[in-house]
Formats: sequence, structure tokens, C-alpha cells
Amino acid sequence: MRRFLVLSLIFLLLASPALSLMSHEEEGKLGRRVLRMIRKEAVFVEDPEVVGYVEEVGRRIVAHIGPHYFPFRFFVIKDDSLNAFAVPGGLVFVNTGLLEVIDREDELAGVIAHELAHVQARHLAKRMEKLTRLNLATAAVTIVGLLLGRGEAGQAIAVTSSALAATKALSYSRVDEEEADRLGFQYLTAAGYDPRGFIEVFNKIIRHRWLLSENIPSYLLTHPSTPERITYLEALIEHFHPRVTYRPDPFRLRRVQVRVKVITHDPGSLVVRYREELRKSPQDPLLHYGLALALARLRRFEEAVREMEYVISLLPEKDDFRLDLAQIYFEAGRYQEARPLLEWFVKRYPYRKGAKFLLAKCYQETGDLKKALALYEELKPVMEDDPEFHYYLGRLYAALGREGEAHYQFAAHFQLKGDSKVALYHLEQAYRALPKDNPLRAKVEKKLRAARTKASKEG
Repeated sequence: MRRFLVLSLIFLLLASPALSLMSHEEEGKLGRRVLRMIRKEAVFVEDPEVVGYVEEVGRRIVAHIGPHYFPFRFFVIKDDSLNAFAVPGGLVFVNTGLLEVIDREDELAGVIAHELAHVQARHLAKRMEKLTRLNLATAAVTIVGLLLGRGEAGQAIAVTSSALAATKALSYSRVDEEEADRLGFQYLTAAGYDPRGFIEVFNKIIRHRWLLSENIPSYLLTHPSTPERITYLEALIEHFHPRVTYRPDPFRLRRVQVRVKVITHDPGSLVVRYREELRKSPQDPLLHYGLALALARLRRFEEAVREMEYVISLLPEKDDFRLDLAQIYFEAGRYQEARPLLEWFVKRYPYRKGAKFLLAKCYQETGDLKKALALYEELKPVMEDDPEFHYYLGRLYAALGREGEAHYQFAAHFQLKGDSKVALYHLEQAYRALPKDNPLRAKVEKKLRAARTKASKEG
């Protein structure tokens, strides 16, 4: 995924040669543009439970990093490499490959803390400032060649002194990485996590090094070397003797990992695999859970419901599985059965936005539009990056006869999906439908001008 980041940054630098000193506002704007470009290249995981878990870990750490200029946002990308990265503007990305191999939440927290430290210290922004002093055309050609890896086009790129300088300018320095490790250590321990989890992640990276693609250029690999960083972190632990005050529920991580597996693998193959494993461990709740989710993906809902009910019977104290049962009911169109489960869950866990979103959709499908709208309005500030949210809210506005607002939400949906042409169409329809005195009309007009300008440049 870092190749998408680098290409995005090259594009932005070439388009803005005067970008030598970045303000925090410029950095935030840059992050939003990079996010749009990454969305076009990568597959984002939209599962609220998976993304919500990563967000909860991230926000626990953010609460201890002190003043910050950006509202940190967290994303999960479908990619099997052991990786996470951050871009300017407070955007943090975690790969599904990393989520699948960790054994403890402390490990994920260590990685996120390190990436937050890079953002707080503005390391990438500073690297970009250095790059603007070089020959950007040479830097772009060199980096694209490196990103093409061992292919003929990559081999055809000449390695000049200017190109090597550009390569060096983009990489985090030893000082950058040590500062990120030190700051990340501080954030991690302030949040009560065990910092040894971060060391365990490094050990996993060493063991899984064979998973790294040959196409990943050397300047994007961790620097200084992983063994050095392990030694450095061990020294910090030895010196400070941090107290571990937060011990997360390990079952929450296991549930998320099963969801990730079902999202990233063929459900038919998983059904076969889970049933084979259940012959050896017939009462393993997580095997039954994975089977239920895989069956639901295959739309074999009756079987999925039976499996999920069995999981609940094995673990009646784990409320999350009732939420999963409600989701299966919803996907099966059994909204009246999903609704009471969701109302109970949201009342018990009002901070779980994924459950609230599912309840809002359930209200919408059962015709209780007023309740649905109230929940959507509550969720707007925290679900602006979710394309499905904008789609359902657009449908609701359409049902309420609020045509202009409906088109605006559909525009947001298609923009997040990377379909700028359809997004432009809905913006135009929104502008026509909204009354002149509606405050949203001015916002639509501004977005419309920007979208038309972009479309004319591309076309």
C-alpha cells in the first residue's frame, strides 16, 4: 500500500511545486486528497465491527498523545501484508494481514502508536519539504521505476545521483524512526498497554519477512533495522518499567479476526474448512462463529442463524454475538426479528456506532423513518467516510421527499467509491433540486465547481 501513498505524494508535489513549507491546514488538505487517491487503488474494509475495533484501539491511544492538529481517522485495507501506515492529516491505515497475525491487542496498539507518532512529529511532511528542493521530474521517474520492481520498465530507469537523492529524501531517517518509537512508547504506556506487544510485532515481521513483495523498494522498508529497534524498545522498558494498567478482552480480538478471515477469503472454501475443523473440536465457539458468518455470506441464512444461536448458547455472556445474529436477520430480510435485538444492544452499548447504523437501517426497512433519521443524524459526524452510510441516508431522504439532500448523499457515496462521473451527476441533480435558501445549496455549488474543474482536466 505504500506504493499508492508515494505515487499520490509525487502527483501532489508535481502539481504544487511551491509546496516548500506546509501549514497544518495544507497538510490536512493533502491527507484528504491522498485518501481519495488510495480509495481508487485499494479495497477498503467497510465492516463496522472490524473498523470500529481498530478505531477504539486508536482512540484510546489518541487520548494520551496531547494536543494535536488533526481529527485522527482510522481505516482498514484488504491487503495480506503485515503493514500499517499513516499519511499527513491524521489518517491511519491498517492492513488486514496485520490484523490476522497479531495475538494480542497490545501488538496492534503498538503499531498504531508508532504511526500516530509519525503524524504528530510530521515526519512525512518534512520529508516532502526536502523532496521539493530536488528535481521532481527525476524523483518521480526514479520512484515509479522502483515501484515497478523487477519488470522491464523498472530496469530501464537510469539510477542517477539526483534519483538516489530523491529516493533518500522520501524515506524516514534513523532519527525519525527512533523518535516515532520513543513517542509511540510514551503513548502506548500512557494508555496502559503493555509495550512488549510492540516488540512481539517486530518479531512477527522478522518471521514473516518472506511475505514481503519483491516489488517493495528498499527505501520503504523499516529503517533502522528491526533487530535494532527491538533492542531499543527493550532498553526503554528496562529503564522505565512501565505499569500495565489496561488488559483488553482477548476474545474481542479473536472475534474481529474471524470476521477479517471471512471478509478476505472465499466463503465456500471456509465453510468446508470450518466443518472439517469442527469434526476435531465440535464445541469450539469461534469455529461455529466463522461457519455462521461464511454461511451468511453465501446467503444460506437458515443455517447461519442456527450456527449463531449455537454460539450464543456456548457463550451467553458475550453480547457481541447477539449483534451478529441481528445482522444475519437483517441480511436475510427478517427485520422484525433483528429490530428488538438491535434496540437491546444499542441501549446497552450506546457508543457502538456499527450497531446504531444497523438499527437505523432496520428502522428504515420497517418504515419507521423518523427514528431512522434521528439515528442517521446522530451518526453523521462519525460515519462521513463510510460510503454505505451515505447510500442509506440518501435512500431515506428520497423516501421523505427531500430530493436535493438525497442526491447530495448519493454524490458522497459515489465519490467515496471512486466514481467521480456519477458523483458529478448527483451533485448537479442536488443543485437543481435544493431551494435557493437551503444552506446546503452553497456547499453543493462549491463542490460542483471543484468537480467540474477536475472533470475538465481529466477529460
